[in-house]
Amino acid sequence: MGFFEVISTSSAHIYHSALPLCPRQSIVRSLYEPHARPLARIVHGLPDSWESSIAATTFPSSIHTAVWSPCSRFIAVSWGKKIEVLDAVTLERVTTLDPPGRRTSYLVFSPNARLLTQHSHDPSGWITWDLQTGGLVSTFAVEESKHSVPYLSATYSACGTMFATFCCIDSTLTISIYNVLSGTPIRSYSGYGRSQNKVWAHGGCLRFATIESGSITTEEIGFASGHRPTEVESLPVPDNFDPSRPYRFHPTSSRLAFNTKGLVMVWNGHDSRFLLESMDVKDCMIMSTSFSSDGRSLAYKTWNQEIHLWKESPTGYTLHRKFISDVSDFEPLVSPNGESIIAFGGSAIQLWHTIHSITPLSHVSTPTLRRSWNVFTVGFSSDEVLAAVARMGDETVMILDLKSSISRLTIDTGMEVYAVGVAGSAVVVVGEGKIVTWSLPAGNDVLNPRANFNDSVLTTTFNHPPVHSWKCMSVSPNLRHIAVGRWGASVRSSHLHLYDVHTGQSLASVRPGLRGHPWFTLDGREVQYGGIYNHVERWEITEDSGSNTTRLERLSRIEPPGGLPHQSLCGYKVTGSWWVLSPSGKRLLWLPPSWRSDLWHRMWSGRFLALLGSELPEPVILEFGK
Repeated sequence: MGFFEVISTSSAHIYHSALPLCPRQSIVRSLYEPHARPLARIVHGLPDSWESSIAATTFPSSIHTAVWSPCSRFIAVSWGKKIEVLDAVTLERVTTLDPPGRRTSYLVFSPNARLLTQHSHDPSGWITWDLQTGGLVSTFAVEESKHSVPYLSATYSACGTMFATFCCIDSTLTISIYNVLSGTPIRSYSGYGRSQNKVWAHGGCLRFATIESGSITTEEIGFASGHRPTEVESLPVPDNFDPSRPYRFHPTSSRLAFNTKGLVMVWNGHDSRFLLESMDVKDCMIMSTSFSSDGRSLAYKTWNQEIHLWKESPTGYTLHRKFISDVSDFEPLVSPNGESIIAFGGSAIQLWHTIHSITPLSHVSTPTLRRSWNVFTVGFSSDEVLAAVARMGDETVMILDLKSSISRLTIDTGMEVYAVGVAGSAVVVVGEGKIVTWSLPAGNDVLNPRANFNDSVLTTTFNHPPVHSWKCMSVSPNLRHIAVGRWGASVRSSHLHLYDVHTGQSLASVRPGLRGHPWFTLDGREVQYGGIYNHVERWEITEDSGSNTTRLERLSRIEPPGGLPHQSLCGYKVTGSWWVLSPSGKRLLWLPPSWRSDLWHRMWSGRFLALLGSELPEPVILEFGK
């Protein structure tokens, strides 16, 4: 499954892509590696074993929302301006929709999973598509005002012929019902109090709940009839429940999930008892909690990139499995049948099955705490012999020999690392307000020696520390300068600062007029600054020996990808379909989902490509042939 996409696309790349990227300890690799003649060499980042997820995929831009079909066979994903329906076993694309307008914020499958209704942030409103034909079925006329808020919930009727939306218009909660095929409005109801932001179908009726500090009140209206909402049920809530904090309510089983004082709690309103009082989670994100359709499975994410899956037992919920997600800022979603779970966030989706190969809890490892940014920083030596690699915010730097793939040195810096550089026999690490230099050991007699702060040869401090944006910095290839981009409250308040590596003195400062990241040209004489899609600002570093000053002289702008380190100056290219092409356009390698990084987290140096994205467990460095 990990290489399903490339195997189904190009059989030749079983040998050029799939086999070379198989984990070191896999049986497939040990049997067939001698037959592979790859066009790329994995310098660093080859995994030891297969991932725990059965499938993963990425998209060209960020995912806005994702939803399971009621039959658990499909997953609809909105990214950019497109909508794609994926197979829930392989994550292969089944259908692609290209709706008008801006991004989609809400997706709803019909009960038979044939129709998909979307809501876009523009006058087109709600649009319904036929997934078998890809054709447009209807557009719903919507009532909005300048005080409207995004839609809170929507659902189909059980028969699939009507559609109900729930939103807030002019500070009033409003339910609107439409005919699906014609898109014409049937009726609307307004004027409700605080609601749990979800409507659902119950037989031929529509239900919604009002949740306050003392009770859960469920009301009902008919899809087809015109009667006013009537109360059908009132259930108690626990004393420690705070309705002003995020929570999840499962309507069909009347279960209320919330967190308080570091505990995850699930309350059964029918029995007035707790089904779960979890004490093994700190600061869990209850906004990312998900129930299966019958409420028997529950998942939530934790602060250390774990997904905890709980399943119902005679005594309540018991912890069934822990998953480690490599997706940044993810949200877990349990399938309606409770047999699968996805984590989506950023531009990636991971998929697991929950009923097979259950890992005993005693064997589940807990990862180390990941920083709020889980990306890497890398510095290539100008002769492409060495690379310095570190996770931003961590305290360890590894110096990698690019020819032998052996670590030449591991440095325990004792400070949070934000940028690295390597040239000749010197390594520069930029940390918390200071710059520290180490010397590389001569020879290769000792494998992977370790160094610490006491082994450093020079330490300098910034005279004006750029505390607001440590992530946006770069060390020049000649280890003379550090460029730091500081993002202010607005674009106009952004600054680009140039510092001296050896003294820590601020040499020059300019206002780029845009938000971005800095980098140096290979000769270290020019600083460039920009984002992925906007233009690139350029400054030449000039020194006046008479006045002993350094200036940044503005040069003409260039359009990306000119000068960007994210594009190879030798003509290599990563396509939108994740093929790495040679300068002549030959396919050299297909990047599997777990190896993909967006443009900003890719760095080229000659034939070497570093993948540094937040969804990678460690940095990946590849060397390509012609």
